[in-house]
Amino acid sequence: LYSDDEVDELYALKVQAFADEAEIDPDVLARLMAPNHNWNISTDYRIETHRAGLGARLVVQLKKLVRPWVRLYTDHPLSRQAQINLYLHYLGHNLVRELVRLQVETAALRNKVETLQKERDAAREGGRG
Repeated sequence: LYSDDEVDELYALKVQAFADEAEIDPDVLARLMAPNHNWNISTDYRIETHRAGLGARLVVQLKKLVRPWVRLYTDHPLSRQAQINLYLHYLGHNLVRELVRLQVETAALRNKVETLQKERDAAREGGRG
C-alpha cells in the first residue's frame, strides 16, 4: 500500500503530532529524532561552569579533582539509565511506526469493505430488476 519512505513520513507526522499534544520543546524532539544519540545521558560529561573570571578556573579544577569520587557513585546508575532510555526510545519508535502501519492497513481494509458492500448492494439490486 505504502512504501517504507511514505510510512516514514507518516511516522514523522505522527511523532510530531504526539509531541505537539504533549507540548514538547521542538529542539528536544529534533534531538530525539536525530540519528545520533546525543539526547541520552552520558557518564563521560564535560566539566565546565557558567561563571566567568578567575573563579571559573578554580571551580572547574575543583570539579575535576572531585570527579573520580563522584563517578564511583554515579557511573553505574547513569549507565543503566542510559540503557533504559535507549531501550524506551527504540520501543517508542517501533510502537509509533507499527501504529502508523496498522492505521494505513485499517484504512485500506475499510475501503475494501466499502467497495465490497457497494458491489453486493449493486448485485442485489441487479438481481431484483
